[in-house]
Amino acid sequence: MESYSNSSVDALCKEGIFRNESTLSEEEAIEKYFVSTRDRYIITVFYPILLTFGLFGNLAFLAVVAKIPSMRTLTNAYLANLAICDTVYIISQGNDVLGDYLRYAPLDNKSHDTNLSCIMRTAGLYVSLFTSVCLLLTMTTERFLGICRPLQHRFIATKERTVKLIILCWIMGVLYSGLVVPRWGKVTIVCVLWPNTDRFSDLPSKLSFFCSPIHPFFAKVSLIAQACPFVIATIFNTIMFSRIIKKLHERISGDDAAGGFDQNAMKSRNNVARLLIVTNVVFFLCLSPYFFLCINISVLELSDYRIGISMPYSQLLTLFWFARGLTVLNATTNPVIYSLTNPRYRQAFLQLFGKSYKSTGQRKSRESTIGTASMSVSKM
Repeated sequence: MESYSNSSVDALCKEGIFRNESTLSEEEAIEKYFVSTRDRYIITVFYPILLTFGLFGNLAFLAVVAKIPSMRTLTNAYLANLAICDTVYIISQGNDVLGDYLRYAPLDNKSHDTNLSCIMRTAGLYVSLFTSVCLLLTMTTERFLGICRPLQHRFIATKERTVKLIILCWIMGVLYSGLVVPRWGKVTIVCVLWPNTDRFSDLPSKLSFFCSPIHPFFAKVSLIAQACPFVIATIFNTIMFSRIIKKLHERISGDDAAGGFDQNAMKSRNNVARLLIVTNVVFFLCLSPYFFLCINISVLELSDYRIGISMPYSQLLTLFWFARGLTVLNATTNPVIYSLTNPRYRQAFLQLFGKSYKSTGQRKSRESTIGTASMSVSKM
């Protein structure tokens, strides 16, 4: 590596950020700028498994909705758009996390040379995230109206209204991301004067480009802003879920007391209850660590580190890698939840993949095939 003095490295940065790390020990510099062994395991093992599994699950669900006519319902229109959001989020996370890790060794080295590339990098993440939160809240509201206000909902629940609500969710996701994306909307050159040891002899003093806030305001406020939709959706979903389950229980109890107990109605109640509870719990558990970290960091910065939970940089970084991994996990679990909690979705997946098997596998008589198809349709 060429030898630079403080002034020469500072001159390279022009209007960028100059970091004089020459006083750091080799261990301190490695901890600050390089991915640790535990973080490397999370990035190279945990993330690829989630990304692959998530892409397969969401694309399979989209194929089910597209190929099977009985699955083209108003509810599944929301779920299909949620699957699109999850797919975009998974791809964006893969490019953001794995791309930076595979291309560069220093932690702060980024592959962006324009403001637009920084904006596009984070826009995919947050537009898909906020749109999915909006879709979940809207879908829960629709279910609440359908169960607790069935007559009113039957009158207003139309295809045109559903399309408008879905478009509105995407618009709100795009607009709200405007509060968060500017946190990473400007390219800043970062230059480092490394410790004078052999370990850093091959590292450039001028790191590539770093996506930074377009204004100091966004550095602090955006962390709280991105957590607000999650908090609001969690509160309202929990309230509506509890009322839905209570209403279903009252309805079944009333039928039982009147002598009109229906076993199918009981199964339907249990299926809906499982779907609602599991979706809400997984959503909260997977997203809460990341957003609580964002809120904590914002509180620390706004209070000059007098309020909040402070921790070493290496621990904070590990928590962020893991918390971001959980957000990817949330994007992969929805198709699994549908299949595990509702027989109709399981049958749809089996019907989709079963068709290809039958077409290339055993050839049965035309009458037998028609009979099997009729039985499948009757079960749906």
